[in-house]
Amino acid sequence: MKNLAIGLIAVCTLAALWFVYNLNSTDNISSNEVINKSHSLKRQDFTLPDLNGQQQQFSQWNDKVVLLNFWATWCPPCRREMPDFVEVYKQYKDKDFIVIGVGIDDEDRIADFVKKLAVNYPILVGGQSAMQVSYQYGNNSGALPYSIIIDKNGIIRFRAGGLISRNKLISQIEPLL
Repeated sequence: MKNLAIGLIAVCTLAALWFVYNLNSTDNISSNEVINKSHSLKRQDFTLPDLNGQQQQFSQWNDKVVLLNFWATWCPPCRREMPDFVEVYKQYKDKDFIVIGVGIDDEDRIADFVKKLAVNYPILVGGQSAMQVSYQYGNNSGALPYSIIIDKNGIIRFRAGGLISRNKLISQIEPLL
C-alpha cells in the first residue's frame, strides 16, 4: 500500500511538471483563451460510448451551448472543478446549456467517481483514445482538465487547459445563451 501511494505521488508530480512545461510551450493555448469570431474554430463531431455502453454522437447536442470537458479520475484539478460543473449545469440546463464530460480513464473508475460525485450531466467514456479527440480541439499538450465552450452555431468560443472557476465558466456561457 505504501509503495502504491509513493508511486501515485510520483506519477502526479511528473504529470504536473509535464503540464507546466507544456503550458509554456509556444504551440499551446494560454490556460484560458477566449476565441473571437474571426477564428471560426468549429465543432468536431465524434462518437464515444456513455456509461451504459451506448454510442453517443456529439452532434446530438448541436443546438445547445456546450461545455466539453476532458478529465480523469486521477487528476486533482479535474476533481476540483467537477462539483462546479454539476451546479452550473443544474442552474443553466433549461437555457439550452449542457456539459459533456469525457473521461480519460477506466470505465469502472469513471462510473464509481461519477456516482460518488452525483454528476448530473452526460459522461462519455473515452479512455486514452479520447485524447485524440481533445487534440482535434486544440489540446496540443495533452493537458487535463481540458475544456471547450461551443456556441449554438458550432463555433468554439473558449478553451482552457487547466481548472476553470465557476465564475469564469458562467461569464463565458451567459452571453451565449
